[in-house]
Amino acid sequence: MIRILCLLLFATNVTTKDVQSEISRALHGYTTYSESVEILARLEHQMPYENALDNAQVMAFKCWFSNPSTPNGINEYKKFLETAKPIIQQVNNLNLKQELAVCEANQEYTQGNYQKALEHLKPIINTPSVDEITSSKKLSIIALAHIVLNRIQLTKGDYQEAFDSAKTAYQLFEKAGNDYEKALALKEIADIHIALYNYELAIEQLQRAKLALTKFNKQEHYKVTDQLAYAYEEKGDLIKAVELYESIKKDVRRFESENGYAYILIKLTELNIKLNSLSQAESYLTELNTLSVTDSWILTLYNFTKSEWYLATYQLQAALTSYEKIAGQQQYWPESLKERYLNLTSQLAAATGDTSLQIASQQQLIALIKDKQQAIANNTLISARLNFNYEQQILEISRLEHESKLQQKLLAVAEDKSFWQGLTVMVTCLCLLLFAVYTFKQVRQKKYFEILALKDELTGIANRRAILNLKRSVMLQNKLNQQVSSLISIDIDHFKAVNDQYGHDIGDELIISITNTIVQTVRCSDRVGRVGGEEFLIVLENQSLEHAKDIAERIRLSVAEKEHTSLSISATISLGVIEIAPNETSEQAAKRVDLHLYEAKRRGRNTVFS
Repeated sequence: MIRILCLLLFATNVTTKDVQSEISRALHGYTTYSESVEILARLEHQMPYENALDNAQVMAFKCWFSNPSTPNGINEYKKFLETAKPIIQQVNNLNLKQELAVCEANQEYTQGNYQKALEHLKPIINTPSVDEITSSKKLSIIALAHIVLNRIQLTKGDYQEAFDSAKTAYQLFEKAGNDYEKALALKEIADIHIALYNYELAIEQLQRAKLALTKFNKQEHYKVTDQLAYAYEEKGDLIKAVELYESIKKDVRRFESENGYAYILIKLTELNIKLNSLSQAESYLTELNTLSVTDSWILTLYNFTKSEWYLATYQLQAALTSYEKIAGQQQYWPESLKERYLNLTSQLAAATGDTSLQIASQQQLIALIKDKQQAIANNTLISARLNFNYEQQILEISRLEHESKLQQKLLAVAEDKSFWQGLTVMVTCLCLLLFAVYTFKQVRQKKYFEILALKDELTGIANRRAILNLKRSVMLQNKLNQQVSSLISIDIDHFKAVNDQYGHDIGDELIISITNTIVQTVRCSDRVGRVGGEEFLIVLENQSLEHAKDIAERIRLSVAEKEHTSLSISATISLGVIEIAPNETSEQAAKRVDLHLYEAKRRGRNTVFS
């Protein structure tokens, strides 16, 4: 993996003693890629150093910036190895030798040379007595070797083995205290679940990774968000995918080349076409036309999307022109793009009256979908066994079992002693084991009740205490970071009449149904809580009033258009919306959003007032 390296700002002049410090910081997630390139350039510029170890460290560090994806890149990489290997061999440092070997394995993997990659990895992966290793550096190198191995196995379709390798990497990074790489390992596990069509598990791991990466550089945060958006897209939740892609658009524009920014615009255009939001799709296409796109793969996706756009807007000749630019390339495409190509071909054939082409493309599409359905059926069974959360939950139980085995060893040593000594040891071990199990159960129960205390019993969302605490936390964060957030207060219209007419059971069903509608409509980062019988509060972190009003209107429409409860009754809600003022207190904000809610009710209900 070309690790996206990291850290704070460094001094302009680098002294010898700073080399290890800068490289170590750069490998722990705090700088963008371009900043890391600048660090490498400064370190290289001041070579050779008096200490040969510093020269070797710079060479091992530099390896990760090689890009052997073109003939010229391969030649440069080979020249680099000719220079780097003697320098690293000279210092006879095992960690640096193994770090270079892992990097070599990764570069062979990117070129498709899996057997050569495995030859570099085997001595490191088979390191004896890994459990006894305490060096953070050593553990991270072995973990990184397992990451590369996982990628090779995933590419070959060995999903169980890939998962085991990624899980081992995660655990080694955790033992090494390397939070950055540990979070990236979750992304590797998510890739496995995506390959197995189990998008729920993939989303779960990516959300964990996203949360863990918030303290690192912006690039890592938007890259995991991009992967999360893709998982939602594949799952079929296109609205969530659009929201996530839109949320990282500014950061991608800031840090990536025009090719990288074009990719995000293409995804937003494609998804808005699928959602039939053609005017929004047109705005993204207009911005795309101002960019200089040079990457061949991005150009292929661009022509795909343009052809779909022209077809959706009945511009048949323009659609055919864009289509001709991608025809004949499909042998290099992944299955998902082949499916998209056959769909487009069938639609164009139908529009032009080419019946034979339409039938042929539909037959190919049917065969492709059948294969995909079989793969989903087979792989879902595998993916169900790879739930990483379950592995994490039983980690504590494994620790207790290990302690039990240690106690059993102590008991065996004492067998040669007197009966009473043996009995004493046995009783002591039993007491310790019982105490450990009791402690584990108490801790688990305490965590359960802590979570339960923050959840609303009826709906499962945050209760009044939890959502008000979150509101206060967000307001404090806004003051520190000079950001804006918004609140939405919601009340179910005529709820008392529902209870009076249908009874409290149907009233509870209505509350649950509306809660589910709200949760499905808001973003994954928005927090929904129940503050009273039929009252809800939504905290929209880092969202302006305009965005909050749009979200509130979507919620209002979703509730009004849906039939609720087992009796299929209709219901509406009233919503008050505010943007939290910089200097107001939590109580002042609560009072203001409630006043807006009352105004919405006064204006006839089923209304958003801001």
